[in-house]
Amino acid sequence: MITAFAYVRVSTGEQARGYSLLGQYDEIERFCEEKEITVVERFSDSMSGTKLTERDGLMTMIDKIDELRPKYIIATETDRISRNTLQFGWIDTHLSMKGTKLLLVNESQVNDPAGKAFQKIRVVFSEFENDLRQWRIKRGRVLALAEKQFMNRPPFGYYMKSKDIIINPQEKVIVQMIFDQYCERVAVKQIARNFHKMPSTIRYILRNRFYIEPELNGRHIVFIKANKYLQAQERLNKSRSELKKIPFSCYNVKEKSKDKITTL
Repeated sequence: MITAFAYVRVSTGEQARGYSLLGQYDEIERFCEEKEITVVERFSDSMSGTKLTERDGLMTMIDKIDELRPKYIIATETDRISRNTLQFGWIDTHLSMKGTKLLLVNESQVNDPAGKAFQKIRVVFSEFENDLRQWRIKRGRVLALAEKQFMNRPPFGYYMKSKDIIINPQEKVIVQMIFDQYCERVAVKQIARNFHKMPSTIRYILRNRFYIEPELNGRHIVFIKANKYLQAQERLNKSRSELKKIPFSCYNVKEKSKDKITTL
């Protein structure tokens, strides 16, 4: 029986262009049926994979090669393995050292030096396209900031309509109530319970200058008064400084008290 691992990957925005994980699995399964290859395990990643160590599926698959000894690693295209020339070369060499061969469903099988050269050329072009896309994204952000346009998702209390940042009336009221309650000495955890949110979300809202600066990350209408925001910052900073003053030993008071009871 000829065994293989199936590896699939999508990065941001690629699912809409027909690169979904299930679509890749279907292609691999049809390929394996024709070649009479048995897929013994599947691995996947859903990220761009700039660093190999961040791709859990790929690293787990490589670790399992020694255990299950598959003859092939099967993916749909070269760039599913990596768009980076050095990364692809390392993976290909690593697999060869383990006696496992890389098969690509939509690319011709590499059996000679010319085939290997064309495979490396495909990786180079894929890497170039990726670098070009990242460059365009960065350039777009620079131009958007210069024109006071918003590039990211606006914070709670706003939404995007075309290229305009619009106030969400319902969320606006909640943000104002969060600031009001905090300035009235209500604890962050209690405010979080009041509005069914995480305490970290409440702190993020209270710290966000977007609510008081009308040209921060794009022109918009602010609805939190500057003095209210500053009052909230004073309390946040005070809470943080007071927390730093607490001795580390105080965090284990309960455990120490329990020990004393048992010794008595």
